[in-house]
Amino acid sequence: MVACPVFSSLAGCGADPAGPTETAASVDGDHGGRPGESAGPEGAVACAPLAARLQAALDAAVDAQGLPGAAAAVDLGGCSFRGAAGVANIEPETPMKPGDLFRAGSITKTFVSTLVLMLRAEGALSLDDAVSAHVAGVPRGERITIRQLLNHTSGLFNYTDTDAFLSAVEADPTRAWTPEELIAFSAAEPPYFEPGRGFAYSNTNYIVAGCLVEAVSGKRVVELLRARILEPAGLASTYLDGAEPAVPGLVHGYGSYGGELVDTTAAVDPSSAWTSGGLVSNTEDLTTFFVRLLDGGLLGPAELAEMTTWVGALPADARGYGLGLARRASPVGATYGHGGSMWGFVSASYRAVERDAAITVLVNHEEGDVETIVDDLLRVLQAP
Repeated sequence: MVACPVFSSLAGCGADPAGPTETAASVDGDHGGRPGESAGPEGAVACAPLAARLQAALDAAVDAQGLPGAAAAVDLGGCSFRGAAGVANIEPETPMKPGDLFRAGSITKTFVSTLVLMLRAEGALSLDDAVSAHVAGVPRGERITIRQLLNHTSGLFNYTDTDAFLSAVEADPTRAWTPEELIAFSAAEPPYFEPGRGFAYSNTNYIVAGCLVEAVSGKRVVELLRARILEPAGLASTYLDGAEPAVPGLVHGYGSYGGELVDTTAAVDPSSAWTSGGLVSNTEDLTTFFVRLLDGGLLGPAELAEMTTWVGALPADARGYGLGLARRASPVGATYGHGGSMWGFVSASYRAVERDAAITVLVNHEEGDVETIVDDLLRVLQAP
């Protein structure tokens, strides 16, 4: 089995893979800033030097970590960078492209939390409702609130950390899983703590949240994702893997075993992640999503205030967690977004609202240090 978690919480693990590096970059002045803004031709020309520095930083990061490849998007005001380095597939060798698709892992959680908050805005549920009021079969569901699911204070054991789950997916990687089966892995383990008495990142919370969305709305979560977020935001390259037809263009993901790179793209059926980490997307869509979300294009002020209420009232320069949203310090100040990993992939996407910047980095090695690459690229924005 891999040493890195199947679906990481907010950051990647250390990496020591190897792979060739090739580069590609694009500059477009029409993607930066708030939705609907356009920098125009002059903005695009002014962005060229910045794009060159960002591409050089991305190339250096891929080389330093020995990654197969990576793709990145960086927006700063009217400037927009879309770049790639390395390869999307080792054999046959295929250069990475900026628009290539990756498994987004736990970034899925922000999408699911957004759906829950949309239902809350419509009066369909309260964040203080007991989970058992909507979803049966959740251990201590009568004492766990929806809010505690979304901010990981429920105490539910993380099913992806159970030996039973890991053994099951290793024994039959092609097996399709139901949400109830995934929750059962958690239910067989003792809770981390009493609901509301601590913080423990758990993928189980967001499997339950997916069941909650379906129970409250009467619709499949994939239908709501498409109708309420993906189509309105124009996220044409994003889909919930295993629950709807795939969009062509998924790169190959890799792990390192015994000093060899191993293709782990199909190491486990995507149903094993579902609403905890099953989305596939690209840097363009993820950057657009977090800009739209945090600029108020998807949720109203009351719901955004709930989403950005941080567990433990951590200081502004420390990592915090809200409702499916993480806060972290960066070279350009506080950023808000999420990260994650899935077999062969690591991801991170953040919005620095005060700096009017946004960044997404996607890596096709499960131990890539994506957060370091994020900071490497954001340091470029500080340069004169």
